[in-house]
Amino acid sequence: QHSKTTTMALQSHHTRRGIPPRMLFLFLFAICGLVGAQQQQDPTTLNGGSVLAMAGDGCVALAVDKRFGSGPQMVNIAPRHVLMPHPKLMVAFTGLEGDIQSLSQTLSIEVNSKHNRAMGFMSSSTSSRTISPRAMATLISHILYGRRKAPYYVEPLLVGLKDGEPFLCSYDLIGAQSRSQAFCVAGVASKSLYGTAEALWRPGLTSEELVQVCGKAFLSALERDCLSGYGAIVYLITSDGVSEYDLACRND
Repeated sequence: QHSKTTTMALQSHHTRRGIPPRMLFLFLFAICGLVGAQQQQDPTTLNGGSVLAMAGDGCVALAVDKRFGSGPQMVNIAPRHVLMPHPKLMVAFTGLEGDIQSLSQTLSIEVNSKHNRAMGFMSSSTSSRTISPRAMATLISHILYGRRKAPYYVEPLLVGLKDGEPFLCSYDLIGAQSRSQAFCVAGVASKSLYGTAEALWRPGLTSEELVQVCGKAFLSALERDCLSGYGAIVYLITSDGVSEYDLACRND
């Protein structure tokens, strides 16, 4: 029995040594090609881009990057599309650009339609009704779930203020909500954003501190992702309105 075991061990060792290096190289090359093809087939990462939202004390910040690409190729540098129904509510988008435009237009039409029905015969100057963050979150979920069989390849991120309290909500492709009292992320650099945001965010941030913390966390994550960056815009929503901050970062 000992002789048989030794013979099998020698045969196994001979088999391992007998694999030609060329075959091993081809095998590894095929695996790398398969992984790369799977990544390129993901429509949500084709155009790149990342978004970060953070909550503060009576304020909320939204950071978006400026890179628009087609895979690894850079196409244009412009701030990512943001929908603002009113000064205390904003919706940012990451994903496939064509689907982003379609979803944004659909949301704009639905919000305007509901607003006009609510006004009735009153003029816009006498009506102060605006859609709340919670109602907007439900509307986005309804639209995305209605397209579950042919989904929009978009990950929206909603931020707003309701009675001075921050409201943060992110979504997946079919409208499942993920709400947070601290921060929300979306886009290709989401893994890095989770780490930097968790390390830097703290409760009770003032508006000035929130801008600094959000910008620092966002730029730190962009440094670790090649499909995002080329500058960033931070929107700060307070009871007084919306302020905009333009941040510079690496362009390589």
